[in-house]
Amino acid sequence: MQRSGPSCTSTNRITHMDFLKQFDARGAAETAREMELRDQSTGEVITNGGKPCIVLVKGASSRTIQAALREDEIARAKKAKAAKDASGEVDTQTAEDLHQATCKAASRFIAGFKNMQTVGEDGKARDLGADDIPAFIDLTFISLPHLMREKGDNEWRKPSFAQQVLDFAQDDAAFLAKSGKA
Repeated sequence: MQRSGPSCTSTNRITHMDFLKQFDARGAAETAREMELRDQSTGEVITNGGKPCIVLVKGASSRTIQAALREDEIARAKKAKAAKDASGEVDTQTAEDLHQATCKAASRFIAGFKNMQTVGEDGKARDLGADDIPAFIDLTFISLPHLMREKGDNEWRKPSFAQQVLDFAQDDAAFLAKSGKA
């Protein structure tokens, strides 16, 4: 008795997914995405000439960003240890210290700007560039209600520009989707 079973031949072409590329969130995070900047007070998108003001932001899982943040943390820890050793007291932080740390971290994620200008030394308008990142990121003070929000809380808690950048950078799925890998 001869058994018949499923055919072993197929006219369909089998395609294979490159798993290592498909799910490379860290690689995708190296390419900056456009973040529409929002007014801290209202949450409205800030526009210039009818176009949204854009901050180009790299993702938080970017290897280059993480390396830079690690260097910052090592330097901060050494400074705190030196202060403790010198005085015998633990270094304390004020809201200003937290703001400065937030701005420093957020500045690491910014790759550029679109539709944002300032007046140059010659009195003429010029596009914001890399040299403007520290001034830009320090324009608004951190929002303590935003810091203290509950996970999943989507209410506008008036995040500073730095907090908006950090929040935006955390969305790995969006970086994968933008890269066309997801």
